[in-house]
Amino acid sequence: MAPTAGTILRLKKAGVKPKKKTQSLKNKLRNLERLLKKDTLPDDIRSAKTEELAELQAQVDAKLQQETEREISLKYRKVKFFDRRRIMRTLKKLKAQITATPTKALEDAYEAAKKDMMYIFYYPKGEKYINLFAEKTKKQLSDDELARQNELKEAAIKAYEAQKSHADFDNYCFCDANEPTVAESDDENTKDDDKDDDTAGSKKTKQPKRKLAEAKNKSKRRKQHETNVQVVADTEGNVATGDDDDFFM
Repeated sequence: MAPTAGTILRLKKAGVKPKKKTQSLKNKLRNLERLLKKDTLPDDIRSAKTEELAELQAQVDAKLQQETEREISLKYRKVKFFDRRRIMRTLKKLKAQITATPTKALEDAYEAAKKDMMYIFYYPKGEKYINLFAEKTKKQLSDDELARQNELKEAAIKAYEAQKSHADFDNYCFCDANEPTVAESDDENTKDDDKDDDTAGSKKTKQPKRKLAEAKNKSKRRKQHETNVQVVADTEGNVATGDDDDFFM
């Protein structure tokens, strides 16, 4: 929205220059397209503007791609979170069991869970997320979805092997602020967990507010009581000393 005349006048009096409105990419693209439609445009300028148009078009496409990826990421954020949390618990439990009593079966299960985490970590941002634990949500995946899921798992493993450092992936697996504890079960209902957490959080937030309100009311009553006592004491003091109005003397 452009600044009004009154706003511009106040900015001038204050010695502040109003910011110039920057032209959007779409407007720049539209203006260049109109310019290139002119027949009187010289060839050298047309060539330069054509290159500029291609660069602007690439910027617009990249911005649209980012917006699409962000929308899809927000849409499937909860599903990915629940899958990740479930695998994190599995990895932590298997790691503790391997440390205690290492066996080939535990190591194979650990590697399988690690590959599932790779699937989540390297999942394409601009693509609809295919749930790893569809049976938990009572939703059957189609043949196409299963095939695509297998392709993405293989691509995730290749991406993991292509990277020299796996610090980010290890941090994604274990060093998270919302990391579940080892004692928690894999098969617990995630919805019940979230509901319990919300209830406990609401109780914790409500309790200090209630205590604060009670303390304020108590302090207010104490001040009112002290004021009343002081008024009574002043009245009794005047009666005891015989301080009457001189008019009646």
